[in-house]
Amino acid sequence: MSFKPHYPLEYHYQSRRPIRTLLYLMDRRWPFYLWATIVYLIKQAPAWALPFLLARIINTLAAPEKYPLTGLWIYGLVTVVLIAQNIPMHTYYVYMVSRAVRRMEFRLRAALVTRLQQLSIAFHDRTESGRLQAKVLRDVEQIQMLSMFLGEAGLSGITTAVFAIIVTAVRQPMLLLYFVLMVPLCVTLLHFFRSNMQARNLAFRSEIESMSAQVSEMITMIPVARAHGVEMEAAEHMEERFNAVNERGVSLDWLNAVFGSCAWVTFQMSLVIGLGVMGWLCHRGQISVGDIALYQSMFSIIVNAVNMLLNAFPQITKGMESIRSIGEVLECPDLEHNDSKMPVSCVSGHVVFEAVGFHYANGRGHAVSDFNLDVKPGECIALVGPSGAGKSTVINLLIGFRRPVSGRILLDGVDMETVDMRTFRRYISVVPQETMLASGTIRDNILYGFNDEHEDRLHKVVEMANLQEFISQLPDGLDTRIGEGGATLSGGQKQRVAIARALIRDPRILILDEATSALDVVSERQVQEAIDQAVQNRTTFIVAHRLSTIRRADRIVVMKDGRIDEIGSYSELITRRGLFFEMQQLQTLE
Repeated sequence: MSFKPHYPLEYHYQSRRPIRTLLYLMDRRWPFYLWATIVYLIKQAPAWALPFLLARIINTLAAPEKYPLTGLWIYGLVTVVLIAQNIPMHTYYVYMVSRAVRRMEFRLRAALVTRLQQLSIAFHDRTESGRLQAKVLRDVEQIQMLSMFLGEAGLSGITTAVFAIIVTAVRQPMLLLYFVLMVPLCVTLLHFFRSNMQARNLAFRSEIESMSAQVSEMITMIPVARAHGVEMEAAEHMEERFNAVNERGVSLDWLNAVFGSCAWVTFQMSLVIGLGVMGWLCHRGQISVGDIALYQSMFSIIVNAVNMLLNAFPQITKGMESIRSIGEVLECPDLEHNDSKMPVSCVSGHVVFEAVGFHYANGRGHAVSDFNLDVKPGECIALVGPSGAGKSTVINLLIGFRRPVSGRILLDGVDMETVDMRTFRRYISVVPQETMLASGTIRDNILYGFNDEHEDRLHKVVEMANLQEFISQLPDGLDTRIGEGGATLSGGQKQRVAIARALIRDPRILILDEATSALDVVSERQVQEAIDQAVQNRTTFIVAHRLSTIRRADRIVVMKDGRIDEIGSYSELITRRGLFFEMQQLQTLE
């Protein structure tokens, strides 16, 4: 079975070309933009008709013999019709734009989620979840706001300015020269403010992402802060972060205000000068009194349109910065590459480590060195050793979260590097040391990611996980809600739910990462009974801290400094009186 990404958007995203990327995000062909522009021009017609009506009224009053009253009635009737049609056409236009933009918003968030699932575990280790959350929520919202603005105010400014320029060029070309003088004014303003605004938007966005990450961390740490009586210190630490965001925001708002006021003063002064020029032309008899109103309206339209675009430049800058921000995820090359690799359709559970070595980028030395192990299908292997011995690294290498820097891992005789790990993991289940549960029901958590719900299968794994007595005492049974992270469950209950979640998929390889290390004696016994049921007829890897829980393992691999120090059964290792024996003696004395 071949797995293709549902949203290929993440493979075509180019943050260095924000406008092109924005058009790609909209996912619309040119007829849509043409028809949307036509609809917009129709709905916008009243704003363009009113200056002609005003000029006709003034000319009719100033020279009735030259401008008959009948023409005024025609102008008025046409203007009324154009105003009335704005209701349906404006509604239709907003509907068109909204559908396109909201679809873009959906596709962008879906692409981000897809890419986050594809990025390597190393990427997630070094990136705070709060920063990623800010990209999915805030940055997508900024791009959505930018798109809505360009579809309304942006198109309004461009089409209105073009219309006014065309009318002026046809009726009085000489005045067009004066209008063109505004171009260098716009360019000068943009050049003066652009780089500074981009830098401040980048700094503000960085502060927002940092704040989001720390808020997420603070919420997670609330029980710790409460237990140690440091609630006020935690709150004060967050206030410092909020203050940093506040200062960045004020700095950005101040710059935007200066930019906006400079643009407004510049263009209002140009309006005053333009009125003086047209008054002089009227005094010389080159234009009529009504033409002054017409051309001043045209010039006001141009000035307001350009001013609108310039005042929106801060919003455009925010949107472009958000496009670059999302590009940090969608363009990140740190991917787990599975495309074109061999899919896995069945697994027997034969795993071979051949001289496997691995080291972390910022670590000292090797986390795992010259690791050799041949695990037969259905065999139970326990990994033990001091903290930092490399046990969890071996498990991460097996799952494919990390890739060996030397040696290779064979899965049923096939090199892992040639296998589509997404398909292979469908035959693996993991019970981590820190149980992660979703804020739903027990049923939801057991069936997480499992689409084929069979009630008999569900009840079977509940029994295997030693959960039936506990669930029978709940008011809603399997449909009892457990709160965020399983807040209403004990540690042992959480672990047994995690074991049931692992078993529902009937895995061929089961991984238990210190599943009983943080439990009391009674909970440990209940979880251990569930584990004994779970490991039957499955290749099993158990990372264990309490050595008493692995007596039934077929082989125990004792690790030290990333290497295998001893291998054997429980009784063999005790008889050998090596590192395992020393560890067992220390636990006996505890």
